[in-house]
Amino acid sequence: MKRTAWMKASLTAAIGAAVLVGCSGGSGTTNDTQGAGGESGDKPVEISFFTNGKVNSKVIKSYSDMESFKEIEKRTGTKINFMEAADDKQFNIMLASGTYPDVMYVRGSYPGGIAKLVEDGVVIRLNELIDQHAPNFKKILEENPEVKRQIALDDGTIAKFPELALDLRRNAWSGHLIRQDWLDKVGLPAPVTIDDWYTALKAFKEKDPNGNGAADEIPLGDQTGAGSLNSFTGAFGLLNGFQVHPATGKITFGPYEAAYKDYLTAMRKWYEEGLIDPEFAAIDKKAFEAKFSNNTIGAYGGTITGINTYKELLASTVPDFNLIGVSPPVGPAGKPYSQSTRLVQNVPLDGVVVSSQAKDPVAAVKLLDFMIGPEGSLLQNWGIEGKSYTVVDGKKKFTDEIMNNPDGLLPWEAVYKYAHPTNGMAQNFDFDAWAAFELKQPAQKVANELWFNADSTLLLPPLLFKGDESQQISSIMSEVDTYVQEMRLKFVMGNEPIEQFGKYTETLNKMNIEEAIKIYQAAYDRYQAK
Repeated sequence: MKRTAWMKASLTAAIGAAVLVGCSGGSGTTNDTQGAGGESGDKPVEISFFTNGKVNSKVIKSYSDMESFKEIEKRTGTKINFMEAADDKQFNIMLASGTYPDVMYVRGSYPGGIAKLVEDGVVIRLNELIDQHAPNFKKILEENPEVKRQIALDDGTIAKFPELALDLRRNAWSGHLIRQDWLDKVGLPAPVTIDDWYTALKAFKEKDPNGNGAADEIPLGDQTGAGSLNSFTGAFGLLNGFQVHPATGKITFGPYEAAYKDYLTAMRKWYEEGLIDPEFAAIDKKAFEAKFSNNTIGAYGGTITGINTYKELLASTVPDFNLIGVSPPVGPAGKPYSQSTRLVQNVPLDGVVVSSQAKDPVAAVKLLDFMIGPEGSLLQNWGIEGKSYTVVDGKKKFTDEIMNNPDGLLPWEAVYKYAHPTNGMAQNFDFDAWAAFELKQPAQKVANELWFNADSTLLLPPLLFKGDESQQISSIMSEVDTYVQEMRLKFVMGNEPIEQFGKYTETLNKMNIEEAIKIYQAAYDRYQAK
């Protein structure tokens, strides 16, 4: 049997078995019960749950081993049969089989999204079920109209329980990072404007801030392709994709705007003067880390974890090492524009749905409502009181078993025995639980605040596309994105004269970028009308 056929047959059999056991609960109909599993004392309702990937942990093998889910099962009278898929392919194989689990996690990358699954009859509308059987979620939606607008489909249908971040500070985890110890050595303050950045990077290049007597400094490094370069488009009022135009409020495509030429001109100058890693176009994270460990990189665009990670990496060789986050640079556009779309998205496009083959949709909704409600979210964020966390003066704190694990596990590894505060499926994320892992250093807390307070007016909310729109966008942008990336490298590295920018925009026009902009505008208008 071919491998593909074997995978399909095996997954179909597993799904079929999981769905069949969903019928065995003695309290299968739960319209008049207290919890998902009922109050009759019969066997718990069994619910098959297709998850967001496989558990990657040293302490547990499955979500069913996590103490928070054991407690959720106990409190709801539910037995959750987790189906952990290794990748998106298994989700597609499951759909192709025609046999669906009771509930399933759908990634935002699925073509056509959850709306398409509803249209195809794979997923059910939840509005009435939420109204009758999900008091926790109903309250969240009533108290947070923007969350409801982000979750609802264009016709008002609600079809998912989300990963919910009511406190958007949790989403401020990426931005500009620069070496404060190098700034101190060259006698400069943290950069605020795009001109300040040029001055700082120039000083890093010329004044030997790592003190080894060699001209080996890389003022601006990059972890992945042109990520650091891309982070400077905000100074020119641009994103690297679709955005809200700062002057008109209409949808536009950043790399198609006239101001993009000014951005490319600035980056070309930086590259020509040696302020940008000459290998930025081909570098990967491993190569970047090697350069950073040699104390040669002065700044980059990255995530907040780097502040702590690189401090630990260079502690023995660079005792005064100090990496800090700074606000997005202010340039000709006049504001510190954020590039982080999640700062305006309380929920991603992903979410947990109830399938049309769910044996007990009410029980499924009650389970998901408990998970996203106060009790379930507390369990998923913090775990078990007295074991994974304690409460001191009204504040929760992870125990030493988590933060100073006796078996040498890192905190994020140890916590998986009990909870998953940094990622999830259907839960209301707790900022403090996340911050315990991601904001351990004072500099991380400052960076989080600076990035959170950046201007977010360029950023788009989670937009939904109709089936034909989704196909058109995919067809147009697969070609456009490749072309934009290629031309950005050519312009910055000098392989294409900046005078050819007009020809570049003409080519984008021929690739139907304006049609893609119209589709985004239509989706944005529908979002605003909700």
